[in-house]
Amino acid sequence: MFPILPESLCERCLAICCKYITVEIDKPRSKRAFDDIRWYLLHEGVTLLIDKNRWMVKFPTTCTALNEDNICTIYENRPVTCREYKTDNCDYYTEYEGWETDFVEIETPEEFDKYLKTKKKKTASPKKNSKK
Repeated sequence: MFPILPESLCERCLAICCKYITVEIDKPRSKRAFDDIRWYLLHEGVTLLIDKNRWMVKFPTTCTALNEDNICTIYENRPVTCREYKTDNCDYYTEYEGWETDFVEIETPEEFDKYLKTKKKKTASPKKNSKK
């Protein structure tokens, strides 16, 4: 399959990026903060995204400025966030072209617990052999 050129993405746009918002959160450091994330994940559609040291909560919600053809009805007056969005990391690539993402996406409290266990194993220091 031929790569999709950035200038043609708008013609194929399904407005994936306009159908959710992300809110950055602090990396959890307390038992309460970890429990809060589990609570977020108990809500339908809410997802946790982790990109290296950046943690975000993703909420599925469609922009009210989209029409039924996924065209922005306020394009000339769209918010700065929309204006700054670049197509080089467009959601179309990961969703429809199968590109790998740079983040971990966690959808359930069980997946979160599993993620934390794998992180603990990686950060656990190896046991030292004591010679007497």
